[in-house]
Amino acid sequence: MHDELLFDNEIGLCRLSEATLRPQEPMQPLCTDPLSGELIRKKIKMASICRTVILLLMVVYSGCAPKPLPISIPGTVPAMPGNQAFQDAERAFDNGLYAEALDGYNLFLREAYDDPFVDDALFKIGRVYRLTGRDDDAIAVFFRLNREFPASALVSGAMLEILNILFDGGDFESVVHHGRAYIETTDPTLLRMPFFFIVADAYEAMGAHLEAARFYYRAWNTASGADLEVAWTQFKRTAEKLSADDLQQLIAQVTDRRLMGLLLYRLGMAFILDEKYDDAMDVLQAFVQRFPGHPDHPDASDMIHTLTERARFTPFTVGCVLPLSGAYAVFGQRALNGIEMALSQSGQTGGGIPFTIIVEDSRSDPAAAAKAVEQLDQQKVGAILGPMSAAEAASESAQARGIPILVFTQREGISDIGSYVFRNFLTPQMQVRSLVSFAVEEMGARRFAILYPDENYGRRYMSLFWDQVVNYGGVVNGVERYDPEGTDFAKPIKKLAGIFYDVPRDLTLTSIPRLQPSPLFFMEDANRSTRDVIADPVERISGIPLDRKAIENLGRHHSDREDQWHPIVEFDAVFIPDAPKKAGLIIPQLAYYDIRDVVLLGTNLWNSKTLLEMSGEYMKGTLIADGFFAESQSATVKPFVAAFQQAYGRVPGFIEAVAYDSAMMVFQTMRQTATDSRRDLKAALLQINDFEGVSGRTGFAQNGEAEKTLYMLSINRGRFVQAARTQKPE
Repeated sequence: MHDELLFDNEIGLCRLSEATLRPQEPMQPLCTDPLSGELIRKKIKMASICRTVILLLMVVYSGCAPKPLPISIPGTVPAMPGNQAFQDAERAFDNGLYAEALDGYNLFLREAYDDPFVDDALFKIGRVYRLTGRDDDAIAVFFRLNREFPASALVSGAMLEILNILFDGGDFESVVHHGRAYIETTDPTLLRMPFFFIVADAYEAMGAHLEAARFYYRAWNTASGADLEVAWTQFKRTAEKLSADDLQQLIAQVTDRRLMGLLLYRLGMAFILDEKYDDAMDVLQAFVQRFPGHPDHPDASDMIHTLTERARFTPFTVGCVLPLSGAYAVFGQRALNGIEMALSQSGQTGGGIPFTIIVEDSRSDPAAAAKAVEQLDQQKVGAILGPMSAAEAASESAQARGIPILVFTQREGISDIGSYVFRNFLTPQMQVRSLVSFAVEEMGARRFAILYPDENYGRRYMSLFWDQVVNYGGVVNGVERYDPEGTDFAKPIKKLAGIFYDVPRDLTLTSIPRLQPSPLFFMEDANRSTRDVIADPVERISGIPLDRKAIENLGRHHSDREDQWHPIVEFDAVFIPDAPKKAGLIIPQLAYYDIRDVVLLGTNLWNSKTLLEMSGEYMKGTLIADGFFAESQSATVKPFVAAFQQAYGRVPGFIEAVAYDSAMMVFQTMRQTATDSRRDLKAALLQINDFEGVSGRTGFAQNGEAEKTLYMLSINRGRFVQAARTQKPE
């Protein structure tokens, strides 16, 4: 039967059983022995310094292997005590007679517990338990030794034994916890390399490669002889598993030139795996310049050559990925017309340099868009224009191949895909920024209200607008939402104006027209057309009989009326982010409730004849932001519109304009740089900051987002006109 050992997880070994330590006569438990504690510690301090140093070296060096292994304990020690029981136990241990050795050590402890070699006996008892598979008992003895004899030269060996047992049992977190605690509390001058190793191995087993690399690095810094190469090998293996972010953190911490070379090379390879080819090129070029004799130098040079060749394109060749079939074909065709117009004019302005356009149909499908980019890569285009739909799939494919791509989409986060992705399009952020800045700086507005549809589009614009008002030092004094499917907006409007209250039934005036759907809207009359039955534009759209005379008669300009509204209008401008037909229903109802002398702010969707037809007379103070204005009298827009009308028989819109500008920017950059490197072309596109296009002055931020000067439009005599900013003195 195995000897019994009782162990408390909190404090370590409590006592060894009588069968182990007291086979012949009663004896106090180890933890209560009158000779333990301070008396024994005093005796240990009296031991030979030479003996202590020799034991320390013998124990610590036994743990230097890269994979945790049981440390080797010599069969004899210097200055062997005269106690016969200890000598017999040592011989039995050396001969593998562990049961006999255990009896001898226990006899020694019983007979000579004040002997300076008590720590040796306890250590050997722990080793016996370890070698006979009783790991829990071994841990208990080793912890007891460390606690009761902290000055012993065997403390390091005991702790290393504990860590090895925990590691072999798969308790890697405990290895890290106890190992780091020991390292941080011991004298830095002591040899701690085996502890760095086992903690690193535990981190590696847990998948924490960065922490493992840090501790392998510390092991390498403290190793010597053959252990140096072992530590270096382990460090290299771990470095190969690190991400680019991890490698950059490690580079910031190391100073050794040999490690720096290895880490720079690995960082370049990691960037390639992440498809960050520009970063990879920069790092690898720095590596080959700083470390010409490094073993990985030839491989890095070959990779630089591969990346350079990969980035080459056929000069003056541009690809297009557009939805020429499928759900968005009509928009793809409009964009293609704009690009064709740019191509036709590029020869006139480019000194006769011929450009080649290769067009691929995305079919309004992400998979087809990605495939189209792959085909254009094979045809060595320098840049890609489009797509509109499926922009994310196309952008990811272009980024992976290092091809600059200019997409036409409002999709959020598109430029975050990578450094080769550009966006030249009208975004919500652009519109609200332009609206607020113009209203504040040119119209003196400071107080704003927001009336928005309770849907994603409306909520998005509401949030962006509110943020911009705060950025420009204004205040939002009212925010109300409405049902996007509704036609009666009385409730949110009255709340906005502070006139939302219940009117007693006996005070209700039946003479006031009610905002209710007209039965005529639902009638089918074969003898009369809808236009004859419902002449008012608002009524024709919504079924609400809001004729202009009724609205004007309810206005506060008629002071003789007794049932006027008395709105509390604490805002200078109201923002309504909705489509023309819906805005055309809301604006007359604002007038109905005497909300008139405020600026109406709308998105580019308001640039519509439908809106003017429905609510034009109530929109005198209107301001909208748009990316293109075909009626602009600028020297850039007029010839473009005339040439486009002559070529296609229609007036161009924003899509045609932004596609035209995007193509012209690429053509101009290719001519000026005369490069055949996509990387250099991408860098040159990022330098554009003042391109005078038909869709406004355009430049690119470092993240590839277009920065555009939008057209500000107001209404004059029933039509949209361009609103100019006041010229500020330089």
